[in-house]
Amino acid sequence: MRKVLTAAAAVALFTAAIGSTAGPAVAAPSADAGTPSSNAARTATSAIKTNEGNGSFDLQSHRGGRGEWTEESLAAFANSLKLGVSTLELDTHLTEDGKVIVWHDDTMQANKCADTAPATPNDPEFPYAGDRVAELSLAQIRTLNCGYTQLAGYPEQQVIEGNRIAELKDVFQLVRDLGAKKVRFNVETKVEDGQAGGESSVTLTKAVVTEIYMAGMSGRTTVQSFDWSTLNYTRKIAPQLPVVALSSGDGWLQVGKPGAAPELGGIDIDDYDGSLAKAAKALGYDVISPMFRSVTPQMIAEAHEYGLPVIPWTVNTTADMANLMDLGVDGIITDYPTRLRTLMEERGLKLPKAYAAAG
Repeated sequence: MRKVLTAAAAVALFTAAIGSTAGPAVAAPSADAGTPSSNAARTATSAIKTNEGNGSFDLQSHRGGRGEWTEESLAAFANSLKLGVSTLELDTHLTEDGKVIVWHDDTMQANKCADTAPATPNDPEFPYAGDRVAELSLAQIRTLNCGYTQLAGYPEQQVIEGNRIAELKDVFQLVRDLGAKKVRFNVETKVEDGQAGGESSVTLTKAVVTEIYMAGMSGRTTVQSFDWSTLNYTRKIAPQLPVVALSSGDGWLQVGKPGAAPELGGIDIDDYDGSLAKAAKALGYDVISPMFRSVTPQMIAEAHEYGLPVIPWTVNTTADMANLMDLGVDGIITDYPTRLRTLMEERGLKLPKAYAAAG
């Protein structure tokens, strides 16, 4: 168990760790810019330890509930809060001018976002649809209409017309505005293919952790990633922040394939008997989040033996949800939070608080 820190001590520790390496676009938080809430004084595990039996099963709304509303939109996050979820799951990228935006893809995909007008007159980079996030400024990205059409494969999705990309700080502010004092955040650091473990991982992680502290949300947030080097870096600069090891299964973990894997922070999973749970425990991670089809009773038992919650992704059918709950997972990440909440209610579980209005 990690050492319990006071809020002030946590800020001082973080500032000391990050201050020497912060670049121009990512500054360390100052005392008057926002300090962690009193929740930051809790142990890391107290904020994330979940199981069905104690009434704290973790209902995570994936991308704000992609199956029900336009993904990663502020409206989707607001609707998830009004429905009542435990955790808002979301993705982050860094713009060219160092802003942390909430978006899943490396590019502003044309099937999700449509151009409207250039950010500045005669902008030579216009149009922006299809461009890399890392090569666009926040102002350019904000011109895109990312709520102009329903996403293919999600026939129940309510289109949030005219949706504009949000910054991470906007999501934090939304939660404050709705008075959602109990909801948590599961923030993923996204890195482009082939760049795991590189400088972009460090820069994004530094920016994300800074935003978490600036918002005073360190006691309510986990950092997750498929690039485990970002988890290692998070533990270095903010050791009290819980981290979540994402996995896409044995093939992605490179089980049986010799050599270090950049995606795993440079370790060879076979040095840990091919076990996600064993590797996560050895590296000091707090949660494992496997692709749901890779979950086995043995994985769950091993993880629980190590004190690690198991929260699989992305589980969308009621049958799969029920099966995983029967196996003993501690939470579920889903595109359909209403389905999971309904199932929890049918099972007599304590439901997350719904925030219909501020206060």
